Amino acid sequence: MAIKRAVRSWCYRASRNLGGGLLCPFVRRQVWRTPGAVEPTGAAVLVANHISHFDPLLLALAFDRVIDWMTTEEFYANRLVAPWLRAVNTFPVDRSRPDRRALRLGLERLRARRIVGVFPEGGLRAGITSILGGAAPKSGATALARLAGAPIIPCVVLGADRLYAWRSWWPGPPRVQVWVTIGAPLLVSGLDSDESNTRLAGVLRELCAAAVAYFDLSPDDLPASPARRKGKDAQALS
Repeated sequence: MAIKRAVRSWCYRASRNLGGGLLCPFVRRQVWRTPGAVEPTGAAVLVANHISHFDPLLLALAFDRVIDWMTTEEFYANRLVAPWLRAVNTFPVDRSRPDRRALRLGLERLRARRIVGVFPEGGLRAGITSILGGAAPKSGATALARLAGAPIIPCVVLGADRLYAWRSWWPGPPRVQVWVTIGAPLLVSGLDSDESNTRLAGVLRELCAAAVAYFDLSPDDLPASPARRKGKDAQALS
């Protein structure tokens, strides 16, 4: 078992380093750790808004420790992708219903003092369908934190939705700006489900507002759907 864990840890770090190297010519990452934000030493649930398929990599690059991502089960249907997903410590979740198996697997990882990564929006979201835009989070992340007695590490990713525009992958400057903000640990173990979800949503929105002020962002820097982002890019080129 120890050998298996070591191999998976190596696969995770190798994939993270390779992905970071491939992004480097096209993406300029800025990471802000707010006052009180620390790298967790024990179990923790890492929670973030979800605006692109690049978010797990961008967040992984901001933390030294391995993050075990809860990943939608549709990706495991691909016979080429599934072995790699397992090799980098992810585990599947069925987004269409409450998934007790995913909850059990997440708790096992937390009891082993690992970091579990969850996107509580249940998929890519922007505007009013996102937590940042007023939507409520799904309860899986806070349930894990409450049952395991683990802190939540709130994070906000901004700018990554621009990577869906083809011109973002054109060599040379300017590189796409991506901003990752990491907040102070949030404890929800003394709260019920509704209270913890309300608290999480409020913290993520506060963190987003703080990031906008800290990085001096404009409305165009805030999340947009891939279709809307492509439309903006088309207008800019016309």
